[in-house]
Amino acid sequence: MSLYLTIDQGNSAAKMALWRDEEMVEMRIEAHLTADVVANFIIPHGTVAAAIYCSVASRGTEIVAGIANMVRRVVRLTSDMPLPIDIEYGTPGSLGADRIAAAVGAWATLPGCHLLVVDAGTAVTYDAVTPDGRFVGGNIAPGMNMRLEALHRFTARLPRVEVPRELPTGRFLGHDTASAMILGAVYGILGSISYYKNHMPEGTRVVMTGGWAGELSRLCDFDVTVDPHLVSKGLNRILLYNETL
Repeated sequence: MSLYLTIDQGNSAAKMALWRDEEMVEMRIEAHLTADVVANFIIPHGTVAAAIYCSVASRGTEIVAGIANMVRRVVRLTSDMPLPIDIEYGTPGSLGADRIAAAVGAWATLPGCHLLVVDAGTAVTYDAVTPDGRFVGGNIAPGMNMRLEALHRFTARLPRVEVPRELPTGRFLGHDTASAMILGAVYGILGSISYYKNHMPEGTRVVMTGGWAGELSRLCDFDVTVDPHLVSKGLNRILLYNETL
């Protein structure tokens, strides 16, 4: 079976994954991605048939060029390349590649369902995908740390507060300023997820990814599918789709 490489370049780190068709072989997260880092990751596994690169930033030309020297075929994910889902977005060129990949990953994981795809990272995105594979739109909001930093910067007396890695459970109202800020950020996001889900068709499934997905999902009062590799899974599905064309 062929070996494929997916690279998801986020705001703070890059996630590299090797796939043998649809099975993940290895995953690695790198704070500083270079062509040499990619080479060290893939060389022990042998020949890679194709690679796909996804970035939330405009940078990446040098990385793609470097990968092209190691891999038979490399593509960069854009909204105008062939995709297994349809993009019904007014400005598809401005749609983040990571949102496209997450939508494809969710649709591949739960086919035939109405989906609310939530990526809870630096920012939080909420995207809707229909059972027949149409990306019909979504919203973007500040993530956990961004909300807290904004409260500190744009007020006179609110302190800078760090989000604990384990979110508080058992209460939704703060008992001091720090907990009020943290719980305000937490339940602002949870309230948005619940609102969107309740305004989508009955039976809509929620799929979450991103650094805060696991913690936030524990506080939801409805079923949530958490997949930390959702974007990588979607990238691989897009790459396999293009390999068959």
